[in-house]
Amino acid sequence: MKTAQDVFYKDLEVNLAAHRVSRAGHELCLTPREFALLAVLLTHCDKALSRSQLLEAAWGYAYIGESRTVDVHINRLRRKLGLKNDIQTVYKVGYRLNSAS
Repeated sequence: MKTAQDVFYKDLEVNLAAHRVSRAGHELCLTPREFALLAVLLTHCDKALSRSQLLEAAWGYAYIGESRTVDVHINRLRRKLGLKNDIQTVYKVGYRLNSAS
């Protein structure tokens, strides 16, 4: 059942309220941080976000850590969700999720 909290991207269905991601009816397993990062990318589609913006939006102001943690989580999302060409690295800026075509 579709709700207002459902976001669709290509063949992915993301329920923001339930923290669930599925493809073709099969639920995919993401860590809470991977899910938070995906949610930020989906809600800011086509906008380049810096690593610090992603850290702030996905993990909150209190998150203290190396910004390279974003790189690690982006790579995991690309691999787990098959979004290698969709999550684009923006040179000297950060990352952008390209809108679904």
